[in-house]
Amino acid sequence: MRGRPACEGKTMAEQNIAVIGAGPKAAALAAKAYCLRQSGVPITVTIFERYDIGSAWSGRHGYTDGVQRLCTPAERDLGYPYLPTFGSEVAEQMQASFSWNAFQTSATLSSGRYAAWVNRGRRPPSHAEFTDYLKYALTLSEAPIHFGRVTGLSPADGSWTVQQVDAESRNIVEYDEFDAVVVTGPGPATARFPRVKDRRIFTGVDFWQRLVGVRKHMPRDPDKPIVIIGGGGTAAAITAWFIRNGLRDHPIHLINNQAMLFTRTTNFFENRLFDDEETWTALADIDRKSFTRRLNRGVVWETVTDLLADAEQLVLLPGKAKAIVHSIHRPGAHLPDIEVQYTNAKGESAIDAGLVIDATGFDMGAFQSLLPKTMREAIDAAGLDNLTEDVRRDLSLPLDPWPRLHVPNLSETRGPGFGSLMVLGAMADRILTPYVKAATA
Repeated sequence: MRGRPACEGKTMAEQNIAVIGAGPKAAALAAKAYCLRQSGVPITVTIFERYDIGSAWSGRHGYTDGVQRLCTPAERDLGYPYLPTFGSEVAEQMQASFSWNAFQTSATLSSGRYAAWVNRGRRPPSHAEFTDYLKYALTLSEAPIHFGRVTGLSPADGSWTVQQVDAESRNIVEYDEFDAVVVTGPGPATARFPRVKDRRIFTGVDFWQRLVGVRKHMPRDPDKPIVIIGGGGTAAAITAWFIRNGLRDHPIHLINNQAMLFTRTTNFFENRLFDDEETWTALADIDRKSFTRRLNRGVVWETVTDLLADAEQLVLLPGKAKAIVHSIHRPGAHLPDIEVQYTNAKGESAIDAGLVIDATGFDMGAFQSLLPKTMREAIDAAGLDNLTEDVRRDLSLPLDPWPRLHVPNLSETRGPGFGSLMVLGAMADRILTPYVKAATA
């Protein structure tokens, strides 16, 4: 079945961009596009989402339970840092209509929610509250949103076609004539090493979806620790959940290469690098990579590490996980023991576990499976890591002659904040700039 083209009747000046995923990056792009349209620029953002708006934040589709607080201050909202890239009028409308303050006052004015937020110290919102903000912004932006699983992205004649299984009809629908595609979202949980199938083994995604099973299989034996593999924010958040839920005194072993958790605090000298392009571009490549690893993907916020410090038997083990296997099946035991095998500078080691969570990260390159064979082969030949080293200023991969494919989550060489929530407004500016120029040429 062929759907009605999203850009039907478009003129040469009109620009239409497809965004895969209805999360914060999509909301930032849609909000900026709305403000641009109000100033006379014909540009539209069309969003394709498998589940729901903010699905990776709501607590209903994995990645979080929705109760955790954002690691980013609320003021770093969809328009931050409100640069006058497209003129002061656009920046002012973003602040007036789509900022966190605008959401707090216009959406719940009668409840006094804004005053309560200020009085409580302007704390970051919970993930579920952040989802409400995204829904508010996307509704206001009037961006078309199509729900269902995206099954393919096809470039032809300088534009993209998006294939999707419609969530209601279950029919395959095609939407065409997109000038660009923006891929967002964390991707699925990685599978970096072999592991047996066992209901006591979880990932950084399904841990939050299977909390009933987590509670059911919590180990009672103090000799069977909870083993969490990973050293970033996901591993720390899962560890914190166990501590909040009565496992403060149970052995928890955290396996990661550094045997430490890097803590992120509110620090001017660190914060400014997220929106100071001049300083960022002056850094050596090795220093930019070090900063990104230290303060973006592998960082744990101070509020979380403070909670982890209360765990009486939290042990950080240096090492890289090699496999999760079944070991001894003790007589009379309902299930076989689980063994986590890992290696470090001292050699091979193993630890028996009562519960295991593989929180080693997410596959942000999973979008490649949606591309046609010729594009996949071109990416394989060049190497995705090499392509991301040369990501363009507009955060697109250098994949000529195909139309632009923007990958903000893989654009750390262009700036440390584009793949996170730190500078969503600047991220939207970078991606939209070539289309604003085309629309106004």
